[in-house]
Amino acid sequence: MPEILRVKRLVTMTGPMLDDGAVVVDGGRIVAVGSFADVRREHAGPARDLGAVTLAPATFNSHVHLEMTHLLGKATQGLGFVPWVKSLLAQPLYTPEPAAIRAELFRLERRGCCFVADISTRNARQMAEILAASGLFFVSFHEVMGNVVPDDPAAMLHPEETRRVVADSGRGVCATSGHALYSTTPALLQAAKQACRERGLPYSLHLAEHADEDAILLTGENGFLDIMRAYKREFMTSFDVPGMRPVPFAESLGLLDAQTLCVHCVRVADDDVARIARSGATVCLCPRSNKFIGVGRAPLEKFLAAGVNVCLGTDGLCSNSDLDPFGELEFLGRQGVELGLGDALRLITVNPARFFGLSERLGRLAPGCEARFSIVPEPVLEMFATS
Repeated sequence: MPEILRVKRLVTMTGPMLDDGAVVVDGGRIVAVGSFADVRREHAGPARDLGAVTLAPATFNSHVHLEMTHLLGKATQGLGFVPWVKSLLAQPLYTPEPAAIRAELFRLERRGCCFVADISTRNARQMAEILAASGLFFVSFHEVMGNVVPDDPAAMLHPEETRRVVADSGRGVCATSGHALYSTTPALLQAAKQACRERGLPYSLHLAEHADEDAILLTGENGFLDIMRAYKREFMTSFDVPGMRPVPFAESLGLLDAQTLCVHCVRVADDDVARIARSGATVCLCPRSNKFIGVGRAPLEKFLAAGVNVCLGTDGLCSNSDLDPFGELEFLGRQGVELGLGDALRLITVNPARFFGLSERLGRLAPGCEARFSIVPEPVLEMFATS
């Protein structure tokens, strides 16, 4: 039997906010949306009043490293990228704790998150199967690093058995991502991108995250190169200096298009923003992670002004205090970002749903969409104009 959910304010992401709004739910799908008075006239059935809350679509976390969940509170903070990486490498970096990961995913669902895009270097198969057993929608990215290009590029996606488990869940896909332009050879980055392009899958790349990246690509001289040489299993052991900044270099390799998610994008010039906009790529910002590591602030306003599709991620608990996308919005508000509530929520609903091909199911409150909701926290309501 259909159920009517009544709230003080409804943010549908398809039109103006509605005071005293209502959503009709039946069989896990939204049947109708509108003012409570209008909905009540058209639909019978029980009505549940959720009280003085602002109801919005469930949120997306568009970039997270679940395999590093066990590193909460164990990384160096605020000293820059190289000290942060050194602190991670001193830990059992790729030894995930499944119980802790499942607990975080459950916590995310309770907070109104419906989707995660996970990046895993060593444990992609395990992370994909954990996600398939959760209630979340997801992309499980297998992150490639180093210089070994497999004979069969499809091998980078996930084992066939894992891809079948993910497909059977009806909520996820397996894809590949490149770690970064300085840790992965151009041939491997291009092979991973091609494997996704041929199958219509999203592709993810850490891009223009920190000043060390600029130094490596432009001069080949940086302390991070010593780390790469010391940890041969994680990184490539030789590096050909392209003499180009990150965004132009990625463009020259054919990595930027509408199926690419450019993650971080902190160190970008105006020309870089324009290049990304022309390519049609989506940008995923991780504001709290960037602050935690100490790499700077991404120019959100410039990306939005250029018409770039922007979404938000939390990175991992190796560089954040939690995985809640609302935490990123609250942090942006504290940084003085001026957006209306609808535009702010687009960063964690409509925009990522568009990139990940889920606009017909998630990211909006509209008939036919999944009945997945979030309650907007009071601090977010206070920071972003609701009129």
